[in-house]
Order: sequence, then structure tokens, then C-alpha cells
Amino acid sequence: MKILLVSFNAKFIHSSLALRLIRDYCTDYKEHMEILELTINHQLGAILKEIYTKKPDILGLSCYIWNMDLVEELVPLIKKVLPDTKIVLGGPEVSYNSEPVFDKIPVDMIMENEGEETWYDYCAYLIDGKGSLETLKGIVYRTEAGKVRRNMARPLMDMAKLPFVYDDLTGLEHRIMYYEASRGCPFNCQYCLSSIEKGVRFMPLERVLSEIQYFLDQGVKQVKFVDRTFNTSKHYARAIWHYIIEHDNGYTNFHFEIAAELLEDACLEMLKDARPGLIQFEIGVQSSNIKVLTAIDRKMPFEDIQEISLKIKALGNIHQHLDLIAGLPFEDYASFRQSFNDVISLRPEQFQLGFLKLLKGSGLRTRAEEYGIVYHSKAPYEVLYTNHISFAELLKLHGIEELVERYYNSERFNRSLEYLYTLLASPFDFYEAFNAFWESNGYDKVAHKKDAYYLLLVAFADTLEGISKTLIRELVKMDWYAHEMVKDLPTSLITLNQSAYREDANSLVRDDAFMIEKVGVDSTWTSRQRLRKMHIEWFTYHVEGDLSEAQTPLAYLFDYTLQPTRYTLLNPWLGN
Repeated sequence: MKILLVSFNAKFIHSSLALRLIRDYCTDYKEHMEILELTINHQLGAILKEIYTKKPDILGLSCYIWNMDLVEELVPLIKKVLPDTKIVLGGPEVSYNSEPVFDKIPVDMIMENEGEETWYDYCAYLIDGKGSLETLKGIVYRTEAGKVRRNMARPLMDMAKLPFVYDDLTGLEHRIMYYEASRGCPFNCQYCLSSIEKGVRFMPLERVLSEIQYFLDQGVKQVKFVDRTFNTSKHYARAIWHYIIEHDNGYTNFHFEIAAELLEDACLEMLKDARPGLIQFEIGVQSSNIKVLTAIDRKMPFEDIQEISLKIKALGNIHQHLDLIAGLPFEDYASFRQSFNDVISLRPEQFQLGFLKLLKGSGLRTRAEEYGIVYHSKAPYEVLYTNHISFAELLKLHGIEELVERYYNSERFNRSLEYLYTLLASPFDFYEAFNAFWESNGYDKVAHKKDAYYLLLVAFADTLEGISKTLIRELVKMDWYAHEMVKDLPTSLITLNQSAYREDANSLVRDDAFMIEKVGVDSTWTSRQRLRKMHIEWFTYHVEGDLSEAQTPLAYLFDYTLQPTRYTLLNPWLGN
């Protein structure tokens, strides 16, 4: 028996934890199973060829909102070229209201909800002849007579029974490592499928700590916990964070989705000892409008999240990722503007603007008509408009979201953006105006090289009332050099003839003692290597201070031998 389990991930760096859990849970039948990980960016013909070449007896496809269109297009083709192959679907996109799927595409079976035990029993039936389809819990299937039958639901499993799936890291060297310490969520957010399952189940703590140590020993780059609310149990979360801090290997990063309101001061006190970059927190704010939060059963006042987020920020060592959702009940354009400004005022390292998706089985999908939510009929079921926000306004927010991603989240324009925010009524107004400029010039219709984003920001800035054209060029130039050595600075960014200053500064770069003792440059670098790997740039404004005009040009040495780039103000030593 040949069983092929296939995932279509959103990106290459992603990996499928679900398929690995199924394969390794079916330990008695593992030799019959193979995993194939593809992405939604693969061409349909290439996917079809890959599956056809393997000629599986059973084909299992993992279904999510981001790949369901592909699955629906692929399944009829598979049935044509491999008519004897049984096609089994699983995953959240087919776990609710499954019967209509059989009318749309020629599938043989759907496994609802958790699949590990269901796959094991199905393999036992197929390979060892144990049991029957009629008694197999957790499936919907087409009978020999052609009718669709739903069996009894399967009880939720004990987390301790799940296998550890990363004993062999071959092929995962450049992918995110997903890990699951709990299932379920204590909250009842109406946009989320986690609201359907009541209660939270945990993996035994000692086992989690042991497996974290394995990741540390293997030098894994990032471990992303997929738990819906990682700190549901404060004691459990604190024990894991304490272990990570105490056993830090100086390299591995851990990502957690948390509820800010559950983070106590005692836990923050412990987290202050974490290495910068060791821990990332993702916090779903969703809205700062309490009426919106009440409608979605997430009654956490923004002021409380703000207080906790600022405490995390004050630690100076934890990367924060804060989210908003556009299209929620009662959130009109003005309300979303306020939510945007409230969240960005916290200056999280990452700020994500998401758009409401009416997931199958979610409370908001059930009440969509009540709230006037109109959405795409096909996955990912994204909102088109509601009683409170129009399609045109959501289109505008999509444009703003793209600019936030390109500019704010890249962290390459921090100085420039902070100055530009002051020229409009709020950061949202800046992105709104920038988006209007972007679209009016057709920049949203073409791909841009990295360098273009700096120049287009300057072009937009030049249109703003009260702009200092010299200062914005100096700030953009500082942002650019702080991230990479610019070989040929565009003439539009040159604010000062620097030839008169260059030799004086270059002499410092050639001075071994100065560079090692004062600047802290690695002593193994020769003066010639330093000149190739460093750059000196002069500025007429205090770009690292109050943005006032400098009495004499300020020389910054950018050291590209290190990542991130280090830069040093040379003026205290120039002319001595």
C-alpha cells in the first residue's frame, strides 16, 4: 500500500507539522507513507506530474484557506489520470460542513478535525483489514452506493500521545520549525476556529523542555510555537520561557502567540534576562474599539494591552508583532484609523494589517448577515464590505497595508518615517496620503527594486507641505547606509560635496590603533580591507538626534564587517 500525504504550503520556508504528526503517529504503517511538501506557487502541471509519477494508492491532501482553490482544481485532474487512487482530504478548510465538498470535487473521504488517530485507524483498515469504514470515527465518505455518509465524531486526543517529529532534520535546514505544546484556546473570538473547541490540552511539560533542548542542541534557527494562546497557563508558559533563557545557545529564536492580558509583572521580570532576539511575541490586538471587541467576544480594553506592550518594549530585548483586523463588526473607516494610530504608537517591531476572513465554522460567518458582512464565496473568504466599511475603503486599506509592509515592517526607514509622521495629522494620515500618491502614479502596478523604495519615499516627501527637502534626504541616506553600503548614491540624495572631508576621515580608517581601540574594529582586518568594507558619509543635520542643523558636517563611519551594520560618529577625533 502506497500512501502519499501532500501539503501545499504558502511559502517554501514553511513546513507542514500536521503531515509529520500523522506520519509519525502511524508508526506501525510508517513504511507505507511518504510526505510531499509543495507550495501554492508551484505550477499545476508540475504538481500533477509529481503526484502521477509516485502513483499512490491513497492520496491525502492537507486543506487550508490559502490552498483550497488549488486543491479544487487539482483533484478532478488526479481522478482523470489516476482513477484508482483514493483521495482523502483533511485540515481546517474541510472540517466543517464537509458534505458539500463531495458535490464540488470527486473526493472519496474527508477526515474532520484532528487526523492522527483517524489516519492510524484508516491504515489499520486498509492494510491489516481491521474494523470497517462504517465504524471509523471522524470521517465523512462516499459509500459504494455513491451516498455521502458522516460517521461519529472522534473525541479529542491526549497530547501526550503525539510523536516528536523532528528526529531527522534533513530537508528542513532552511525552513521554519513549527512546534505544538498545546491545542485549544481559552478565548471565544468569533473570527477564529479555536472558539469551536472548548478547553485547552497541554503536552507534558518535561517532554516540551526536553524537545526544546533538542532544538537548541541542533542549532535550529527558529522554532515557531503554533499554540493559539501560548500563555493560557501562566505557570506552563513561564516554565518554558525560563528554560529557554537559562539554556540559550546564543542563536536559536523562539516565536510565541500570546494574550497580553495574561502576562504578569513577575513574568516580565523573568523575561528581562532573555538575550535580545531570543524571544518573539505575537499579540492580536484586532481593534482598539471596545464595541468592536465586544462584538467578537474579545473584550480586552486597548489601554490594558497598551500598558503591557509598553512594559515589554521597555525590556528592550523582546521583538513584538502586533495585529489589527479590518472589516470587523462596527469598525468603520474612522474607527480603523484610530485603531491603526493606537497600535502604531506602540512602535512594535512588526505591525500587521489583516483583513477579516469568514472561516467555515466561525461565529462571524454564522452571523455575517446580521453584521452586513459580504465576503468572497471562495477561500480565503475575505471580507468585501460590511454595514460599517465600504469596498472602496477596504481597497484603500489594502494599499496602506502594502506600504506598511514595505516601509514600516522592513525596519529600513525608521528615521525617515518618524520625521514624515510629524508632517501630517497622524501616522495613518501619512500612509493614506502616501498610498494616494503611490496609486496615482501607478507604482502599485509594477515591481520595484529595493533601491527604488528610498527614492520613491523622497519623491512623495517632496510633495508635503512644510517638508525640509534637505533633511528628508539626509534621513533617507542615513537609513540606507545603516543597512547596506550604497555603491553609487543617486545624485538626488547628495546634499553636500564631501570631497574636501574625505582624506581626513580616510586617514582614521588607515590608523590601526584608532580603529581597534576607539571604534572596536576586529584587529584581524587590514586597513585596505577596512576601506573596502567600511564607508564614511557626512551629514549636515543631526540625523541621530534632534534633527537640528549641524554647525559642522557630521562624519559617520559605517562598518559592514558586522551584521547588523555598526556606525560611529567620527567628529570627536577628526582634525586631532
